[in-house]
Amino acid sequence: MSRVASIICTMLFSAIMFGFISPVSAQIAPEVTLECNDQVEINPGPGSTRTAIVNCIVENPSAFSETIDITVDSGNLDSAAPGTLTVAAGESTNFEVIFKSNLGESAGRISTNVTATISQVNGVPYPVDNSESEEVIVIIIGYDICEVEFGQSGGTFDSGDEILILAAIICESNYGTQIGLTKLFQIHLIEENMGSSSWPNGFQNIDGDCNVEIKTGDSSENCLYRIGTPSDLGKDWEGCVVIIEEGEIRPNSCPNANKINLKINKKKSSLGIELGGNNSILEQLGITEEQVPVIAGSVGILILIIGGFIYYRRKGREYEE
Repeated sequence: MSRVASIICTMLFSAIMFGFISPVSAQIAPEVTLECNDQVEINPGPGSTRTAIVNCIVENPSAFSETIDITVDSGNLDSAAPGTLTVAAGESTNFEVIFKSNLGESAGRISTNVTATISQVNGVPYPVDNSESEEVIVIIIGYDICEVEFGQSGGTFDSGDEILILAAIICESNYGTQIGLTKLFQIHLIEENMGSSSWPNGFQNIDGDCNVEIKTGDSSENCLYRIGTPSDLGKDWEGCVVIIEEGEIRPNSCPNANKINLKINKKKSSLGIELGGNNSILEQLGITEEQVPVIAGSVGILILIIGGFIYYRRKGREYEE
């Protein structure tokens, strides 16, 4: 019964509308066509706008002015679109639909629909359900972002020392239910003012690199690295330690941040005297130039006393014999 009533209403409406147009154009009934981009991408990671814009065009091929309602079924995404458009007979209008995701939206594909429905024709409410829809696939891009936080500041060590470096690797990801995703983080030693990405000679990465399991949302891993220093370092070494993800380009100079500075003192003699340095042995022993004559004289007198003691002792033994 409702279908019959709808047909009757359409016929009556058409009869009224056709009364205002010429016999030639009266053959074209109210109609709407819609075209939109098939696919867009959204990056839901930190620092991004988390939005995508879909361009659409709605066309009115009929002989009537049409009021067209635009509706969007965006699933769990936020959306914005013009609610109503008025399109003249035989004309078309462009419009945009904006989709926005939540921060950290799970990676994947989301099916959405944009629908254009005729609500009025020549300013008169249109009783017939006349609409057209376009499916738009919104791709949520997967991401994983990691940062390094060192557990200590820089320091000074001696040649031959073993240096322990503790770092927390903090990651954020939106890969959803994906499991088994790991990243390898490598420690890298950079010598100051050398301009080289190679490890300095004699230094060792004792335990190797650190594996970090990436989980949905926030995850972290504490990584302990051990650096072996040369036991026969001929000069002081200065530089820094950085931690990089496997595959990243190794830097050849110390960055301004996300590093710790290190200084390794050169090898010392058994007396605690540094060999090959700029300072003289006297300076390292804390002896000034003014003290040298006094010390030398004292040493000379001590040698004479010891020599005399030995001489008279020998003479005594010869006399006794």
